[in-house]
Amino acid sequence: MASTKASWDENNLNARHSQVAGYFPTALGVDDFIARVEVVLSGFGFNGDNSIAMTNLCRDEVTTILKDKIEAVFGGSFNTNGLGAVLTCGVTGMKAGLSHSPTISGRERYVFFSFPHIAIDSQGNIGTITRPGRDSKSCACGALQKCLNEFRAEGYDVNCKVPGEHDPLDPEYSILKQRLARRLRYERSDTSKLDLPSITALAERTITNDLEYLLEKVIDTNQADYAVVTGVQIHNWATALEQGGMPSLEFVAFSKCYVVVNGQKMHINLVKVPPLSPRQLLALASGNGPVDKNIAVSHSVGATLQEIPFSYLSSRLPGATAPAYHTVQANSGKALDLWPGWQNVMRSHPTQQERDINAPNVDDVDQEGKEAAEYTPVAYPSFQVPSTLLAQDPSKWSSAPEASAPAPNNSAAMAIPERK
Repeated sequence: MASTKASWDENNLNARHSQVAGYFPTALGVDDFIARVEVVLSGFGFNGDNSIAMTNLCRDEVTTILKDKIEAVFGGSFNTNGLGAVLTCGVTGMKAGLSHSPTISGRERYVFFSFPHIAIDSQGNIGTITRPGRDSKSCACGALQKCLNEFRAEGYDVNCKVPGEHDPLDPEYSILKQRLARRLRYERSDTSKLDLPSITALAERTITNDLEYLLEKVIDTNQADYAVVTGVQIHNWATALEQGGMPSLEFVAFSKCYVVVNGQKMHINLVKVPPLSPRQLLALASGNGPVDKNIAVSHSVGATLQEIPFSYLSSRLPGATAPAYHTVQANSGKALDLWPGWQNVMRSHPTQQERDINAPNVDDVDQEGKEAAEYTPVAYPSFQVPSTLLAQDPSKWSSAPEASAPAPNNSAAMAIPERK
């Protein structure tokens, strides 16, 4: 776990957002993220009355926050959680979840959410998180941190096992490690340069590809519509969880967001969906009760942030019970500088954001030939660019038809490989 010293007031929510966005440029506050997803998906016919949500998160109890937000919109979800969010339910597990969907006029609708997670605390320390009832600092994600340590010591070749092989006493972790090792080999990564943010981004790419591979095998688009939303969950909690303490924040950095309706795929750029105002977010968080104006909120260029109240953390996580606390409202006072592109929600180039066709799948036995396939990166709001891609001739890079809107720290759109 990396340690840094914050160069900002921890009550400055915008500064904390910018620090997180330095690692994950598409990061949005969790309430802002969920509101945008709900607005966009409702426009394509998905809502809590006609759809089932399927959530794939890490088993860590701190991921409950994102799960609660999803279920507040879509009702109880079918979960396929695993260590590090590794997807191990397989075809049978997926089909079980699909079979629970409402059927409206003979058609089913599914919304898939998949997110590994990482902690970046309020002082900017990577991997550290304070848990209720524990004096010492903890780690998130512990499984990915363990993988990182072992890849640095062993490399990835020794961990590229034949699919189906796993440790019977440690099945999920051994499968997670194998899947990441094969992805590292595919991207020709230098394990000595890995850190927790980069291996978390790698896990997201790997698990998203696994999810899409399974969806190809279980969904009949003649009978169902579906949406996919993937990325990384980020815990930006206070270094001390206590009454009257610093605000705790949750972020979600999205990677992919698309719908498939009547067999037609539409990719969506959530950055271009306008954020709700602080008042609207507070009203949503309060349900039918009065709005608590003492919750810390902040409105910056293109994003609205809202703290996760200590009372909620205490009630949903083990180890502590305490009354709600109050903090001074943190508001930058900055208005949007640019008119949001609400009426121009981006439809991506048809080959730009498809599944990584040549990436190692869960059931591929011999991957060497496919992993040697030539590929070039394309503009896409990802989190990390594999170093092997950065070394390639930029003149060979494909360009997207439209650039993404800038992240709060004005980070440029990143790049991922497009396979020929």
